[in-house]
Amino acid sequence: MGTAIQTVPTPLTSDQAAAMAQQQIKKHHVAIVLLHWFNATTWLLELATGAGLIVSPYYRFAPIWYLQMMEGIFGSRANMLRFHIAVGLTWITVFLVYAIFGFRNYLHTEVLQHEIGLDADDLRWLKIRTLLLLGRTDEPLPPQGVYNAGQKLFALLVYSAIPVIMLTGLTMTFHWFGTVIVAWAMVLHYFAVGLVVSGLMIHVYMGAVFPEEKPAFYSMITGVVNELYAYHHHFKWWREVKVQEQRWRDELTPKPEVEEPSPAEKADLNSEPDGAPR
Repeated sequence: MGTAIQTVPTPLTSDQAAAMAQQQIKKHHVAIVLLHWFNATTWLLELATGAGLIVSPYYRFAPIWYLQMMEGIFGSRANMLRFHIAVGLTWITVFLVYAIFGFRNYLHTEVLQHEIGLDADDLRWLKIRTLLLLGRTDEPLPPQGVYNAGQKLFALLVYSAIPVIMLTGLTMTFHWFGTVIVAWAMVLHYFAVGLVVSGLMIHVYMGAVFPEEKPAFYSMITGVVNELYAYHHHFKWWREVKVQEQRWRDELTPKPEVEEPSPAEKADLNSEPDGAPR
C-alpha cells in the first residue's frame, strides 16, 4: 500500500509548493471545455442582438448609436431577429443533444454531482465567505470540491434559468398558446436573461480578472490546473485525485509471487498427520 494521504490541508514548504506548481491535474473533459465556449459564444451573440431588438417608444435598452450600428450590420431589425432566433434554436438543439447523449457521463456526473451539488462544507463556505467580506471573522474557509460554493450557486442560477429561457424563446418564436401567453413569455424571458447576465458579470470578473482564480479561467482552455492551486482552493477534490492515483498505483504494482510447492510438499499437504492418505 502507498503512503497515507493527508485529510486536511497543512502549510507547505517552499520546495513542496514549487514542485506542486509544476504538476498538472485534469479538471475538465474536452466536451465540457467545448460546451463552455459554445455557450459563451452563443450568449455573446444573443445578448448583442437581443439588446438591439428591445426597442419601443416607452423603453429602449441600448443607446441609439448601438441600435443604428446593429441595424447597419444586419441590414434591418427583421434580419437581426432572424439571426437571433437561428442562434437560439442552434443553442437549444446542441443542449438537447448534450443532455440526451451525455447524460450519464457529463450531465449526471459533472453537473448534478460536481457543479450544483451543495454539501455541508459548501454551506459553511458561504457563511464564512460572507462574514469575511464583512470583516466579521478570520476563520479559514472549509475545503472545497472541484467547484467552490460560489461557483455552484452561479451554476444553480444558470441551470434554473436555462429551461425558462428556452421555453419562453420558443413560445415567442412560434407564437404558442395565444397572444397573452406570448406577452408573459417575453416578460419571463427578459427576467431570466437578466438574472443570468447579473451572475455572468461576477463570473467573468472572478474567472478572467480576479488574480487568485486565473488558473480556473485557463483551465477552460487547457482542461487542467496546477496541483498547488487545486491544493489551496479545492482541497477535497485534490485529495480525491490523489486517492484515485494511489489506488491505480496499488493496482499496477506487481503482487509478490507465491512459490509453487514441490510434489513432495503437495503429498505432505494431502496426507493425514499420521501418514495415512486422506
